[in-house]
Amino acid sequence: MVSFCISTYKRKDFLRSTLDSFARQTYPNFEVIVSDNDTEESGREVVEERKDGRFRYFANGVNLGMKKSFNKSLERSSGEYIVMIADDDPVYPEMLEILVGLAGQYPGHGLYLGGCNWFCTDPRIAGLYNLKVGMNSMLAQAPVGTVTVYPPTEFLLSFFGRKIFPAYLWSTAMVKRDVLVKMGGTPDYGTPFLGDYAYLSTMGADSGCVVINTALGHQTVHLENFGREQNDQIMKAAVNFTEFVFGKVRHLDGFPAIEKAIHQFVALWAVSHVSFLHNYHRVFHNGSRDEGRRLEKEVFSIPFIKKYRTKYWLKINAPGLHDLIVSIKKKIN
Repeated sequence: MVSFCISTYKRKDFLRSTLDSFARQTYPNFEVIVSDNDTEESGREVVEERKDGRFRYFANGVNLGMKKSFNKSLERSSGEYIVMIADDDPVYPEMLEILVGLAGQYPGHGLYLGGCNWFCTDPRIAGLYNLKVGMNSMLAQAPVGTVTVYPPTEFLLSFFGRKIFPAYLWSTAMVKRDVLVKMGGTPDYGTPFLGDYAYLSTMGADSGCVVINTALGHQTVHLENFGREQNDQIMKAAVNFTEFVFGKVRHLDGFPAIEKAIHQFVALWAVSHVSFLHNYHRVFHNGSRDEGRRLEKEVFSIPFIKKYRTKYWLKINAPGLHDLIVSIKKKIN
């Protein structure tokens, strides 16, 4: 019924923990496809020690990169539904039971999405996100278990407006295989940045989305997460992500509003990420202001991001004032 599709690379402990979370599923009709980018096949023993035929290991032979490896897992899978999942994002025991239940109750949608938590393992990283060490909820301010059905345009406007959840995780989503194949598999536009958002938005754009306000897994926030040393890919993400998603959703009614929402989302992501890097490198590397200025110059050269320069300045130089302004705007809206 469901295929968990994983890409892994030299992270045996994370992989083992995530595979353990699959073994605890209360819904048993699934398979696990692990595609290993490590030419030394470090993930093989982690998969094969399970002695469970539902868990299948494949060595890619070369390092394909994350996106292409995910798509190899898709090719190797056979489930009617797919869960694309990172090797460091374990899911909760009732995840599949809940999502398969939603698919039965609300058939005909391409995407079934649950909420998530963020699990922060390092106090320094947690501080940079204004989160606590340990588990942090990313659910909506609505009763737990609330189910909402979105048609495509409404989903995209709510999704990019962050009106569904404050953060999303593709590992807590189940998609129809035929929709995923029709949309070209895991989005590949030259960088893993914003991959969750490209994947979820394009899947929901096909035939809508059913959302449940229940945490179905968590993202592990640790020192090895992607995105902290890949400064050269930020510009590529801002430009390529935007054009990629536009190409998948341009046919929808209300596209001008969707286009505006995507531009705003990407601009706010860029501002937040570059300001996060400013603080991250200050804490961990005594970061160079020269590198920071280079990133700022690149990001604010993009026309639809330019108008957020003041917001960026406030986040860097007066974060308390920035947060106060944001809080007031939320109350007004």
